[in-house]
Amino acid sequence: MKRFSPFLSSILLAFAAAMLLTSPSIAETTEKKNVLIFFIDDLRPELGCYGADYIKSPSIDSLANEGVLFERAYCQQALCAPSRISMMSGQYPDSTGICDLFTPLRRVNKTAMTMPLYFKQNGYTTASFGKVYHHLRDDKANWSEVPQPPSENYANPETLQAIAQRTKQAKDQGVSVKEMRLAAKGPATEIYEVDDEGYRDGVVAKQAIESLRNNKDNPFFMCVGFAKPHLPFAAPKRYWDLYQRDQFTVPSRELPKDTPRVAITIWGELRSYLGIPDEGELSDEKTKELMHGYAASVSFADAQVGKVMDELDRLGLREDTIVVLWGDHGYKLGDYGLWCKHTNLELDARVPMIISAPGHAVGQRSQALVEVVDLFPTVASMATGEVPESCDGRSLEPVLENPNKEFRPFALSQYPRGAVMGYSMRTDRWRYTEWIKASTKEVTVRELYDHQETQTPTVNLANAPEYAGLVSRLSKQLNAAAKIEASKVKMPK
Repeated sequence: MKRFSPFLSSILLAFAAAMLLTSPSIAETTEKKNVLIFFIDDLRPELGCYGADYIKSPSIDSLANEGVLFERAYCQQALCAPSRISMMSGQYPDSTGICDLFTPLRRVNKTAMTMPLYFKQNGYTTASFGKVYHHLRDDKANWSEVPQPPSENYANPETLQAIAQRTKQAKDQGVSVKEMRLAAKGPATEIYEVDDEGYRDGVVAKQAIESLRNNKDNPFFMCVGFAKPHLPFAAPKRYWDLYQRDQFTVPSRELPKDTPRVAITIWGELRSYLGIPDEGELSDEKTKELMHGYAASVSFADAQVGKVMDELDRLGLREDTIVVLWGDHGYKLGDYGLWCKHTNLELDARVPMIISAPGHAVGQRSQALVEVVDLFPTVASMATGEVPESCDGRSLEPVLENPNKEFRPFALSQYPRGAVMGYSMRTDRWRYTEWIKASTKEVTVRELYDHQETQTPTVNLANAPEYAGLVSRLSKQLNAAAKIEASKVKMPK
């Protein structure tokens, strides 16, 4: 290896030292970008900007026109708590060890790097409004602001009074926690003539707007979580009035042929609401009512996004702010005769994702396969120039610069079902799933769906002889990518 003379070496060292003394640091030369992330609960990628013209979503559509819309983004698990924890940590559920609804992150990992911790360490004001983590005050030590949102899911005083009475009766009877939660639920839909602030999400938007005003002169990392369109489908009447009941078409209730029982659910989440049968299908009338309520709730949430974005513009902060909007998982609205989430099906794993960042592509769409774990490294990289080593995901900056760029060969999701874990891989055309025993790593059943033409394929091809070679190849890819090891898979108790 070529060596410099001692004299020349001393000159080079002196020059380097002078440069360090006279040159500003990266932190000094790079102006910090604000970060604003919208969390939307149970939102299907079924919006105007995603081609669903019948859905009124002007605010989200406008945001899509200001950034990059990802056509094929996937969550890591179609369940609120683990999906949000994966997003906030940039890690897969097998890395966080959380794949159930009831475990807050900080209960099992006190030191995990998360977005609020990362941005707090980088000098940001960190603020959380509404439903960000499923457990609302999770990570509380790392939030500068985390006000408790109102708990009411309904606005009608009669509904609230009835729920309060049932809850009191259940408490007096000493029922279980589960029964108590059921007592606190009312009907699955509500139409009530009230201002937006009469419902929880309206108050959350107001809180976020006030925080923007207070922190406009400081770099901020702000998460704003809107609960709608999560059940109950309750929204001010004017949002219901945007739609006509007869415009909704009941989807086919037929399951894909040869789909295994473990792949689907009995949609107990919806069945816990008043007016929903304990078993069996819903009537066409009830299905249309719920579809109507869901659409109204989407438009209600969209209006709250618009309020916050309008304030960002009014304060002159838009050009200095990275804005992200995502849904924590997809949702079934009677598709296959099923409801809610809780599966590895395409309808549940695929999510809406929009990123609008200063200096990056505007009004573009990307077909790249991306994952929710990619959001943390993306915003960290754009805001500070660094990505925490703990992140499993990868920065999407190359795609934000060139939306036509390929990113991943496939996207991974997973869902637990008792003693087995379903690992699912979405390629350009196929969704391949293996249900694996945690104790033995034995594959109990497989699924293979062709998504070249549809989001709702009608047959599981995994056992068809003509697809045996494809199944073998996808299986090797899935296992290599997921690094499935029984000792690392922590199943919910």
